[in-house]
Amino acid sequence: MAKKYFTIETAQKQLPKIKKSILKLQNLKKAIDAILSVRIDPNEVEFEELHKTNAKLNKEYHKLSYEFYKELEKLESIGCLLKDLEQGLVDFYCRFEGRDIFLCWKSGEDKIKAWHDIDAGFIGRTPIIDLEQ
Repeated sequence: MAKKYFTIETAQKQLPKIKKSILKLQNLKKAIDAILSVRIDPNEVEFEELHKTNAKLNKEYHKLSYEFYKELEKLESIGCLLKDLEQGLVDFYCRFEGRDIFLCWKSGEDKIKAWHDIDAGFIGRTPIIDLEQ
């Protein structure tokens, strides 16, 4: 996918969709992880019951995985980059002084408040106010 560049305003307008998508992805991941954590002792269950349970879990795992990746594609189609699902960390390409930077947003923030150089990562977050000066 080609880079999509955002201004602070255009990135801000996408936040309601992004927040909804991140929450859905986090919930789907929890459900997938729960299925993956199921352990059945084959010595304690009849073969038929074991087979049925495994089939049911497998079907649910694949259904949830499909939903997860479908939602991820929807999020990526906005043009943002999901950096960390657990934290809800999202970056947006932006041009500033002739170079690419990332506008940076994290779940729980009411708006985009920070940016960082492409190679700086989250640790290099700088307040947006510095962009406007």
